[in-house]
Amino acid sequence: MYVCPVCNGLTAVTQTCPKCQHSMDHQGRLVDFMGDYIAYLEYEGTKLIDGDEESTNQHTCVHLYACPSCGEELDISIKEVRE
Repeated sequence: MYVCPVCNGLTAVTQTCPKCQHSMDHQGRLVDFMGDYIAYLEYEGTKLIDGDEESTNQHTCVHLYACPSCGEELDISIKEVRE
């Protein structure tokens, strides 16, 4: 089984804004913004909702980062690790 190291608190990923070079804020998993009941679904099942088959096949978890300075948003794929 694979797990996301960011979701599970194993590591933190920092991201610099490509527009203004400020540090971006981690907003959480991208799929968490796709509905009120998404948190109640099984982790692997939520990966099917984002429509990105690559995240399932390549064992990645897509996270949203936002810049508090300029408002830029980025989707960052985090490589999952074996549990």
